[in-house]
Amino acid sequence: MEEVHYIQVLLPLRLEWIPVYRCRQFLAEGTRVNVMFVHRRYSGVVYRNGAVPEVDDSRIQDILEVAGNLPSVSSEELRFWDFLSSYYLCTPGEVFKAAYPAGKMRSEQNAANILERLRQRLAVRQESLTRKHRDNVRARIEEEIKSIQAQMDSLTRIPAQSPVKPNPGRPMLISGGNRTHIYLEHCGKAVQEGLNVLVLTPEIAAGEQLQAIFEEAFPGQVHCVNSRLTDVRRRRIAADIRNFGGQIVIGTRSSLFLPYSRLGLIIVENEHDALFKQTEPSPRYNARDAAVVLGRIHNARVILGSPCPSLESLHNALTGKYELHDTGAPFAAMTLVDISSERKKNGMAGPVSRKLLEAAAKTEGPVALIRAWEKPEELIQNSLRLFGGRQVDIYTLQQASLADLRPYAVVAVLQADAMFPDGDFRADERAMQALAMLGEQCSGIFLVQTAKPDHPVFSASGNLVAKLLDERKRFSLPPFTRLIDTDFGGHKERLTFPADSTLAARKQELKQRALAFEKKTGGRIKVIIDVDPL
Repeated sequence: MEEVHYIQVLLPLRLEWIPVYRCRQFLAEGTRVNVMFVHRRYSGVVYRNGAVPEVDDSRIQDILEVAGNLPSVSSEELRFWDFLSSYYLCTPGEVFKAAYPAGKMRSEQNAANILERLRQRLAVRQESLTRKHRDNVRARIEEEIKSIQAQMDSLTRIPAQSPVKPNPGRPMLISGGNRTHIYLEHCGKAVQEGLNVLVLTPEIAAGEQLQAIFEEAFPGQVHCVNSRLTDVRRRRIAADIRNFGGQIVIGTRSSLFLPYSRLGLIIVENEHDALFKQTEPSPRYNARDAAVVLGRIHNARVILGSPCPSLESLHNALTGKYELHDTGAPFAAMTLVDISSERKKNGMAGPVSRKLLEAAAKTEGPVALIRAWEKPEELIQNSLRLFGGRQVDIYTLQQASLADLRPYAVVAVLQADAMFPDGDFRADERAMQALAMLGEQCSGIFLVQTAKPDHPVFSASGNLVAKLLDERKRFSLPPFTRLIDTDFGGHKERLTFPADSTLAARKQELKQRALAFEKKTGGRIKVIIDVDPL
């Protein structure tokens, strides 16, 4: 009697359950299979084998076929998907869809089709060699066979044995400037040991800046991964890091989903940046925190770097979860200009203070103005008049954080009060981080105009981090609690939980509420975990 196996097959769909299928052979978890689901054909992944059917056998479908020409999903990938699904209140199918979007699936299938055609051509050429040919014809056929085999080898590389990785220890949090040389040092050690490296950046521009530095140190080993990448290029990079060591990936948060093997080092640059948070679509994960978990799964060293780290990471360092390293690198000295005081003595020319103009007059070179509420067109006209034809570039705060500010003789924030929006308990922390980033990049005069010169963020006295952490603790805010923002059909609610194991039970409660709401209204709900200190 033919043996029957039951397997759970993960599909790229938002399902609260994982379908069970029947197959006639044992299939390892991670094997790619093709199945029918609700009259449509899908490419899925064997999620669990040895499944126990909960319905009558007659209702269970056979798989259509094993997609043996597609690369398997590694056990590390499946473990990572399980974490994201469990922690960020989404289904495994949604994580699968994020990790293997339609373009990536098409690219893999195209490569598989090319491989099959090459196999057919190879079989024809090899069969031809069994017949008699003139020497020159035989030589030509043999060259064609070698060429086909070389193409096939490039698509079916066999991974070398993974090197033994030492205990990576606790994640390292690097605070301060001049972090790049530390990254390069650790990266060099990992590459020398045949390990792969992931460098996460919050935005494409930041990744491209690091790419130039890393390519100079590691020519031919650096891959930049972001949304501008073609599907074909992404597939080739995935094949390289799946099958080889000594590769360096510099990418935005989606690069977490590449099929890493021999991953030895993860670097998260500017770990405090809010852009690491994925908000739409699900899974709504924080790439910084997910990177820490990915490092645990691969037994890889994790380094988080920032000129002014997040309070969550600092708290982890203070409680012993992370190892703290302060570079001690000084930032540009900040000169404060009190806007209210200057206005009283007629010291403001529109949004620009006389003190800013005086500071610029003492220097040569371009000026960078960082605007807030000011209209850019009016600011350009005022700048042409006030700075006498001198080169003046205008940025938003986000643009300035990604620009190279070193060539500027003066960098000025015109209205720092915009950094303190009402109702945001993270405003002080984010203002502190923004000023640190600007000070890190500035090599000339760094001037900040504000109507709140006595604000603790601008004060050099006292330990602001300790004060903010104490304030968060007193008011039960992260990192001492966790927040979950919910949206039930337009009814928004923020829930606070202690930062302990009870969160798992509350998340299950939320899932049940979500399912009940969807069943009642036929609508969809959003459940977003807002802050997740790990």
